[in-house]
Amino acid sequence: MTSGISLYIFIFIAAVVALIVVKKVTSCLFKTAALLAIIAILAIIYFTYMH
Repeated sequence: MTSGISLYIFIFIAAVVALIVVKKVTSCLFKTAALLAIIAILAIIYFTYMH
């Protein structure tokens, strides 16, 4: 149970940090592409470790 909670915390922190970096560095079109890539990576992590 603890590893599941820590995985969610890790994913949340990674998403927040990635969003901050993307927001500070990139233009609008690249922001959208990077955000979609981040969502895809987090989905892959979720389905790999949770199922």
